[in-house]
Amino acid sequence: MPGFVRQTQVEAVYIYRMWKSTVIRCSVLFILALWAVLPSNSQAYDITVSLEEAERLALTRNRNLRFAQRNIEAAAAETLNAAAFPNPTLAISGDHLNLKSNPTAFGSRTPTESQIRIDQTFERGDKRALRMAQAGSELTATRLDFDDTLRQTRLNVRNAWFELKLAEHNVDLNSIIASQAEGILELARRRYQAGDLSGADLGRFEADAARAQAGVRTAESTLTRARTALGILLADENHALQLVTQGDWPEEKIKLPDTATITTAISQRPDTLAATARVEAARHHVGLAQARRTRDVTVSLQYERQPADITQPRNSLGFEVSIPLFLGNNFEGDIRRAHAEMALAEDQLEAIRARTQAEINQLVDELQRASDRWHALQEQALPAARRTASAAELAFSKGAISALEFLDAQRILRAAELDTLQARSDLAQAHAALDAALEITISKEQEPAS
Repeated sequence: MPGFVRQTQVEAVYIYRMWKSTVIRCSVLFILALWAVLPSNSQAYDITVSLEEAERLALTRNRNLRFAQRNIEAAAAETLNAAAFPNPTLAISGDHLNLKSNPTAFGSRTPTESQIRIDQTFERGDKRALRMAQAGSELTATRLDFDDTLRQTRLNVRNAWFELKLAEHNVDLNSIIASQAEGILELARRRYQAGDLSGADLGRFEADAARAQAGVRTAESTLTRARTALGILLADENHALQLVTQGDWPEEKIKLPDTATITTAISQRPDTLAATARVEAARHHVGLAQARRTRDVTVSLQYERQPADITQPRNSLGFEVSIPLFLGNNFEGDIRRAHAEMALAEDQLEAIRARTQAEINQLVDELQRASDRWHALQEQALPAARRTASAAELAFSKGAISALEFLDAQRILRAAELDTLQARSDLAQAHAALDAALEITISKEQEPAS
């Protein structure tokens, strides 16, 4: 009897340990499953951003704008250098030192000559005024570069937002296509099992479903790239993969610019004004190079102590005026270089004006064509493809058409849907590009005083 009790106790302990081990194992599996299902911290929630909000965030965070602002600060500091006067020079010297005297002995005196001298250069030929004018023009050009960076940043953000919007719709559309392909594949399998469909036709449906799944993966990869691109522009790379667009596409209505608007954009756009300011800076640089032929004057004042003997030193005051002699260099090379740089600046200004004219003409044509393509696809091609696909699906379910004809109708519908979606994005980007090309907004620092 005691042996039976002991065996029962051992079995109870064994059962308890097995139960405890099973509970721990199940708890671990539950925690792992919960960890796998729950999203990670980096993707726990979506960050919705509208087009207007994306532009606002970019204008406060974008790194290119920060770099352009640093260039303004450097150009502003250069104006301080340009306005500076030449510094005077102070010199103190001693001659005829008596090395045999004992400098450590009290009352020891060494009969030396000592001088103190100050030199000051006075610029002539309006060099300082020309430097200040050149630095001011360079500062104006740098500020206008900042305005042009603003213009380009707004365009880049709009395009990135449109690309993200397109990628999101592509993922949704490809997911729907893949789901439909799976449903059609199930129907094809039932018909195959019933002997109403050949194995070759079933293979076509299986391949079509696989292509649809691959399309979903490709769309998801494109979505990741689009989110990353927008996140970089917003300087928020850590949360880029959580970005989701909010709001619909902008209005479809377009208004083409007239001749006066195009002319104003060519002459008043920030990049054109910056090039104009650089031409002005180059013109001041030519004047400064020519002014170097005007000799500057250096005036020196010297006080000298000349001991006649140990007890009665003699003091004197000296005055000196010096001017350079242009015997080896008359600055001909500097002047020619300045003229060449001014000609280069003028050529660059002309090139910018011509490029702006061609850019606007091209964008006007692209906007017209994008609008025509969008309306043709939205109003004609897509409705026709949907009707054809619907009729083909009904006919295939009744065995009236072959699998190849049915799949062909489905491919036409998919192409029409994807082309229409792409056309909508192209229209939005063409509109944004033309708006940016015509933008003449400048910062308050450049506005003329009223």
